[in-house]
Amino acid sequence: MEPIRLPKLSLLAKFTIISFLITAAIAIALGWGIQQQMEQNALSQATQNTADQVSTILNQKLHRADFNGTLDPARYEEIDSLIRQNVLNKHVVRVKIWNREGLLLYSDEKEQIGQSFTDNDELNEALAGKIVSDVSPEKEENKEEREQYGRLFEVYVPLLPADSNQVAGAYEIYQDMDMLEPGIARMRNFVWGSIGLGFLVLYGSLFVFVRNASRELIHRNKENERLYEETKMQLAELQRAEKELLKRTTELESANKELEAFSYSVSHDLRAPLRAIDGFSRVMLEEYNDKLDDEGKRYLNIVRDNTQKMGQLIEDLLALSRLGRKEMQVSRIDMTKLAKTVFDEIKEANPGRNIQLEIKTLPPAYGDQAMIHQVLVNLLSNAIKFTRFKEKAVIEIGSIVRMNEIVYYVKDNGVGFDMQYLNKLFGVFQRLHSTEDFEGTGVGLAIVQRIIHRHGGKVWAEGKVNEGSTFYFNLSEGGMKK
Repeated sequence: MEPIRLPKLSLLAKFTIISFLITAAIAIALGWGIQQQMEQNALSQATQNTADQVSTILNQKLHRADFNGTLDPARYEEIDSLIRQNVLNKHVVRVKIWNREGLLLYSDEKEQIGQSFTDNDELNEALAGKIVSDVSPEKEENKEEREQYGRLFEVYVPLLPADSNQVAGAYEIYQDMDMLEPGIARMRNFVWGSIGLGFLVLYGSLFVFVRNASRELIHRNKENERLYEETKMQLAELQRAEKELLKRTTELESANKELEAFSYSVSHDLRAPLRAIDGFSRVMLEEYNDKLDDEGKRYLNIVRDNTQKMGQLIEDLLALSRLGRKEMQVSRIDMTKLAKTVFDEIKEANPGRNIQLEIKTLPPAYGDQAMIHQVLVNLLSNAIKFTRFKEKAVIEIGSIVRMNEIVYYVKDNGVGFDMQYLNKLFGVFQRLHSTEDFEGTGVGLAIVQRIIHRHGGKVWAEGKVNEGSTFYFNLSEGGMKK
């Protein structure tokens, strides 16, 4: 007799069987886990509800003196009446009250009063301030209740008397599990019904997916051929774009050279007349001093002041324009040494000022030292300038770590500024204070921002009117650190 030969299974059939078994195993494990978690949640919620109910009713009626020893008969009757009227019902079948020494002070069965069970783990946890619960297989105290209730749900609740803020004892509450079983049974049915339905939907979807996968592979091959042709076309387009970019780059370099020549021409053509105006004004003041009245001298001084301001403005604008073309020389910068050097340079130009400098921790930076030197010159110059009306100027240079990067700052106790004008602070020619009080061209902070942006960093400020200001900046480490 020839053995029965089973039909050879196709790859799709083998995959179908294996995937069915794996999916079924996962569904059963998932359903069991969800069921256990939901049952635990239901018991936890019941525990909390029971604890809240009993604590609300009894805590306010009990006093610390009740837990010093066995209750006297009159006090026992008061508590017993309160519990029977407000706590015991067809679901809550028993209440016990323990003191901190594990001595039973109250039970609806009087013969148990005075017993001590110090080795009860749940009771000890409740005496330590924790609400705990336990489901026992059966009631152990007497046979009648064992036959009547079967499994009981025991809740242990810390007891806080009305006149004490410390745990003085614990409640032990027994509830009939029949109260929770219907809800838990409905929950089990829902879980396994949902898991079963989900399993059928998932497996059905998986089967359809696998069946269609082979068809999809055929179409994918044709799609790959089409994508290959498109890639060739895109590569050709990219090559054309690179040529166009090279052309634009050449044009931009030419434009930059023309702009540089224009800037030099403007600088030269503007500065020469300004020097002439300033020089002739100075000559008139020196040579014709005795022929000019006070008003004429004042006018000439105004002319000289404005030509000098115009000259400084031209220098600042040229410096700003050169920043975009200057090649950066990146190196390690000793920020502490650089800050001291810059401060000493600026302080010499402000003799007689009472200026206190505080240099906090300044980690080294990586960037163009000449540019960062200019940043500190501009920020410290502003700090000294805007603390002019302070009897003692206090300037602080330090660093903080924010978002895993180093942020440097320059802080002063000067006139500050209104934060609603913050967006104007780093603009060219933008000023938040009058030129009568504080000199300047309004280009210094724009230069600071341009330098910091070239280093891949950010600069921002915080201030409050008459309470000083703080300027922050960081330098991008990516591509800058050697």
